[in-house]
Amino acid sequence: MSSFKPLPFFSGPMVQSLFASWKSKQDKSYPFLKKSRWHLVKTDGNVSLLSSLNEVEDSKGTLILLHGWEGSIHSSYIVRTANHFFQKGFSIFRLNLRDHGDTHHLNEGIFNGSLFEETYEAVRILSLKANKTKPVYLIGFSLGGNFVLRILHRHSSEKKSKQIQNLKYSFSISPAIDPYEATLKMDEHPILKKYFLRAWARSLKKKATLFPFLYEFGNMNRHKSVMDLTEKMISDHSEFANVAEYFSTYTLKPDFFSKIKTPVTVLTSADDPVIPVSHFYEIPRNPYLEVVVESRGGHCGFIEDGKRSAYYWKIMERKMN
Repeated sequence: MSSFKPLPFFSGPMVQSLFASWKSKQDKSYPFLKKSRWHLVKTDGNVSLLSSLNEVEDSKGTLILLHGWEGSIHSSYIVRTANHFFQKGFSIFRLNLRDHGDTHHLNEGIFNGSLFEETYEAVRILSLKANKTKPVYLIGFSLGGNFVLRILHRHSSEKKSKQIQNLKYSFSISPAIDPYEATLKMDEHPILKKYFLRAWARSLKKKATLFPFLYEFGNMNRHKSVMDLTEKMISDHSEFANVAEYFSTYTLKPDFFSKIKTPVTVLTSADDPVIPVSHFYEIPRNPYLEVVVESRGGHCGFIEDGKRSAYYWKIMERKMN
């Protein structure tokens, strides 16, 4: 389908992708940001994750947002989405994944995509702190979108006491279905490879500075691709035998989707420079699952105008009414 109609200037996949993540002065000056309250989530596994709450009195519901890899609760697409729905009368939780948003000091272990248990528990804890009479909505972007789908998979099979409280609907924007292939595709694009490699190296350097007795990564410039650095990290700092075993822990195969029993919309674009679109056509039919593939939109983009209004906001509003 092609319901998304960007302005000609904003139609290119890289323009969409970069414009969605670009931090403008406005992103830092939204009034709601001054009203945000920090909320530290501590899981049973002794993991601490930092979130931010904006609460609306007599809200329509609570929206929990998960950012993408090397993003944070301050990422532009997170802040703009939070602002939009805060103004619509929703309370907002923005959750940092481990080692994101300058939270490297909170945990000794290094973040990787397999760390699902702590993320599920954190989202469940946040849902328990929401208004118990109002619905909870979950939205994730890129790797955060992958986490959302895994959360729904777990939620669908858990007993009620371990589910996400009052979860009504979820949204997964440009999710990484096959992270191995996504990493290879990322490395094929010079701009994206350079961006993510630098961002990850910067993150690891922070970790080593905070925990010098645990980590010493050496010269990060010797790694020429994201996959190269991934192989090194998996070899030296994980329990996995190789990258294939590691990526398998959060690769979403077709039969995975059949077990989701709670409503979700998955949105992606055919021109996504990071996520191969072919995987979305392999997702089997499921009455709880809506898959929307737009011809344009880039990666987590779907920017409609110069104000950077997001097309997925319209999809969300229809489902949240």
